Amino acid sequence: MGNDIARQFTHLPDDEAADAISRHVETFWDPRMRGALRALVAAGDDSLDPLLVAATRRVRDEVTRKETQAQPE
Repeated sequence: MGNDIARQFTHLPDDEAADAISRHVETFWDPRMRGALRALVAAGDDSLDPLLVAATRRVRDEVTRKETQAQPE
């Protein structure tokens, strides 16, 4: 399903497409689906569209950034 979503955004520049895909995944996928996708990306599944992989990494990086900012110093 993720590859199908990625194909819907191929008309955009890669950076914009990855942002759009990551927003879609975060908005419409349940946590189990997002977790399964993260696991596939972490395992290096080469059947995943490169835009989907980039989007998944953006979400991971954004979550990490937010967690880091939320921690008291």
